[in-house]
Amino acid sequence: MERTATQHRAAVDAWRATAPEHDHLIFGRKLKAEKPRHHDLSELSALLAMRSRPIGAAEGVAAEPAPTISTNWRIAPANDNQPPEEGYDTETSVEIVPSIEEIMRAVATADIENGSFVDDDGKAHKIIVRIGKLRFSDGTQTEKGQKLSIDGKVVDADIKMPVGAMLGCRERETREKGGEADTAGSNSHYRWMVKGRTAKPPKLRPKRGERLSISKDEARRMLADASANTPAMPVAKRYPDGFPASPTNLRQLFLSGRKGKKGESGSQTWQDIYSEKESRDTFQRGLDAMQDAHVRVLTEALSAKSLGELGEARGYRGRHAIDAGRRLLRAANDNFKEAMELARYAAE
Repeated sequence: MERTATQHRAAVDAWRATAPEHDHLIFGRKLKAEKPRHHDLSELSALLAMRSRPIGAAEGVAAEPAPTISTNWRIAPANDNQPPEEGYDTETSVEIVPSIEEIMRAVATADIENGSFVDDDGKAHKIIVRIGKLRFSDGTQTEKGQKLSIDGKVVDADIKMPVGAMLGCRERETREKGGEADTAGSNSHYRWMVKGRTAKPPKLRPKRGERLSISKDEARRMLADASANTPAMPVAKRYPDGFPASPTNLRQLFLSGRKGKKGESGSQTWQDIYSEKESRDTFQRGLDAMQDAHVRVLTEALSAKSLGELGEARGYRGRHAIDAGRRLLRAANDNFKEAMELARYAAE
């Protein structure tokens, strides 16, 4: 049957006026269940937030689409087999999570959990499966990765992690470093523009103290009280212009003067850098305000196969393990929401 576009639109509009609301009613199919099995867990926003958390906020399972740990080494050589000249090779700055600082913080907690591993000879060995928020493989875990198939193509696969391997490790390329750059010429140019000395690195760095959360009104009142109790305000000193102790390449301080490759602005805008840092700091403040047990539940839930696995890790069995896992996950989600609301309020 042939009809014009106007006739077809009129027919579609007439059908839409009496069409069923849901697709399964159009095809005459019945739903297997009125409600999904775990429909009450669909409102747990903490799991999605932990999975896609800002980089550097916490250790654990990789955040939102992140590249797996792999290598670019291949047996087949490239077309150009000539090695690059000395000083002109391209090097990449790689950010590895968890960092050494995060690992040392976890080790300092002395919160260690042991497990067991049975080798091929049937002999059981005592191993460490968790240190703080860091989790290690007992030989049964797998992580997403890539491997070469029989026909030589790279395919996604579940790679079995060896015993003792740290779970959730990842890396990403942050920027290209290039060869060793001689900054003497550019530094002299900026020193000519700004007459001043370069500050020396500080000898001592202040230690991180206990965080005090107060509102804006309380902060203004405290400032007014301090000003009223001070008989003579100190004189504001103005120091001569100069450069900070870092970075050593002064060109990094003048973003507008940097020229990137074709189609690139040359550097990330300071607004994006500030927003990313503020988001990471806010998320970290929220995690610090949470109970360690709830953070551990959310971290384990990202790699757990079922609710029962969360309950079994805490001594429950059978149906009680599933109920305990659901209860623990809800409690951790509620604690996460409260902590994040306080962190956002403190950041205002």
